[in-house]
Amino acid sequence: MNPGASIKDRVAKHISQHLDQKQIPRDALLIVAGPGNLAISLAMLQRRLLCLVPERTSADRIRLLKASGITDIVRTLDGALPGSSEHPVEIGKRIMQQRTNAIYIDEETGDWDLSACYQELADEIIEQTDGHLDALVLGVDTGNAATHLSQALKQKLPDLQVVGVEPANSAISEDTQTNPLAKRWLCEDIGRVYAPRALHQGCIDMWVQISDSVAYSMARRLIGGGILAGPSSGAAVAAARMYAVANLQPGQRALVIMGDTARNYSDTLLNDDWLLAHDLFDARMLADLQAAQMDKYRAASIEDLQLPAAVTVSESEHIANAVGLMLEHDFSQVPVTGQGRKLIGYLTLAAAQTLLANGVAKPGDPVRQFMLRFAGPGKMTGKGNKRRQYWLITPETPLHDLSRFFEVHSVAFVTDYARKFCLGIATKQDLLNFLARRNASSF
Repeated sequence: MNPGASIKDRVAKHISQHLDQKQIPRDALLIVAGPGNLAISLAMLQRRLLCLVPERTSADRIRLLKASGITDIVRTLDGALPGSSEHPVEIGKRIMQQRTNAIYIDEETGDWDLSACYQELADEIIEQTDGHLDALVLGVDTGNAATHLSQALKQKLPDLQVVGVEPANSAISEDTQTNPLAKRWLCEDIGRVYAPRALHQGCIDMWVQISDSVAYSMARRLIGGGILAGPSSGAAVAAARMYAVANLQPGQRALVIMGDTARNYSDTLLNDDWLLAHDLFDARMLADLQAAQMDKYRAASIEDLQLPAAVTVSESEHIANAVGLMLEHDFSQVPVTGQGRKLIGYLTLAAAQTLLANGVAKPGDPVRQFMLRFAGPGKMTGKGNKRRQYWLITPETPLHDLSRFFEVHSVAFVTDYARKFCLGIATKQDLLNFLARRNASSF
């Protein structure tokens, strides 16, 4: 619920105030290491940044950083160990040698005193729970939040249990050194291949490791319940449930901190295809998805929609005649054909009527001047004409695929495989009508 949609807003505010107290110029370059949330929060405070982000950081977050005005973004190795040349600290040192008056910011090193920042959060927790709290569950990355919250809360709640959450394969809670290259996971914002220096291990009473599939599935369930939670938040909630079932007694209370938002994961968490490709749906969600996507249409294709034959116009046809044709047949759009009657685009009734009413188009002007032209896969937008990416849709196209097409398009033009002739026009309403007929019969 923070403005930057992560727990790092608090940290960014504290760091910015600290820089102001030291009279650091507002335009000084800040070299910020981390998954990206801290950088986003600092960018909101109008700071000039160079970001060191790990390879696993989502493309959505990179786009958000760029939209915030951050152009210097350096990817770092996920499994780099402290002291190695690939570690963000070492990379940051090299950059600082090249950039005068640059300031390196990395929560992991523990060089920044964030105790006051988390003391404020601890005071809010005590106030809002009326001091009735038995467990705190939170994801661990740099270790700052876990360390400072544990210390601050246990001053007033000495019996509080602090549960640290990390991904399966993370090594924060492990005592022995392991091969960092073997430590891989997808969940961002939590987990390390070693224990960070800012973490005081004694502040964590219990560790829970959560698999990627559990973290992502729980995040999707939370989204379905109205909470836009990111994967790390899903991991924290899943761990809180596990802890509660095993440890909490009736009347006891656990608080879970959800540190990140779903908005940074449109390509991953919010993408069904990506989740399926990485096997991140749990069994129940996978069954629900299969029922929604496949069982719903039972292998039916566009041919089963029983669409009427398409009515087309030539690109040389007068726009006024095309409008009359659409009004006569109650069409909202009409396919446009070119040489050899090949489908090349379409004209919408609303656009054509507006162009005629505004005088931009004259009744005798050819349709080609105002139609929407299709572009082939990978082609650039044509000059002088609006172009739409063309998806090949034939009578054999499964209705499941057509349904996905309608997630971004309003109308589908059905053609032969050579895309030579337009055979019919389908809309989402045709799909709804099909489902209504099937449900009313023994299809």
